[in-house]
Amino acid sequence: MDVHGGPHNAWAPHSDPAHLYHQELATQGWTILAPNVRASDGYGEAFYTGAVGAWGETDEQDVLQSVAALVAEGLVDPDRIALTGYSYGGYLTCWLSARTDLFAAVVPGGVLVDLKSMAGTSEEGHLIAEHEIGDPARLTELSPLSHADAVRVPTLILHGGADDTCPVGQAEQWFHALRTRDVPARLVVYPGSSHLFLLDGRPSHREDYSRRLIEWVTTHTNR
Repeated sequence: MDVHGGPHNAWAPHSDPAHLYHQELATQGWTILAPNVRASDGYGEAFYTGAVGAWGETDEQDVLQSVAALVAEGLVDPDRIALTGYSYGGYLTCWLSARTDLFAAVVPGGVLVDLKSMAGTSEEGHLIAEHEIGDPARLTELSPLSHADAVRVPTLILHGGADDTCPVGQAEQWFHALRTRDVPARLVVYPGSSHLFLLDGRPSHREDYSRRLIEWVTTHTNR
């Protein structure tokens, strides 16, 4: 399962050079699910605003129900399901790792885990806090960091070291929260890489991102 960023974005019905791990995992026999969950572009205003004020709470069901449908159809092994996502997808990956034990491995990238600190440190923090969350009291409640006690799944965190949209401190906070709770976790920071390095960053960083993701999910789902 791969959750796109944004949250106002959308997966296109074709392959792209930024997510080469899709192609490699498919050649190994993996089923790749890339859904356009609530808040995605292209499905009308009500869908576009469907997660406003309720990040994680509303759109998590779009992920979980999609996986449940594939399990019911016999297309996936329920004991070998992995979850990844970048930017907002990284947020939802961290959120879901605290809300369900469905996934055997997770790889959040360009993460956002503490909405309150992001509001004051991200180049888009004020806009996100005001227009996507709205109620300041919800910033802590909707932050994955507030629910880290429930995380048990092996987690690989991948993050750009020069990310001004989701500052690297977000990744460091999540890594620290998991390690202090004895959750198997690894943090990889790509020096000088911006939030969009998967699209326009150093080829070596982009290749490394895909390689590490593939290794992590295959290792931790090899049962």
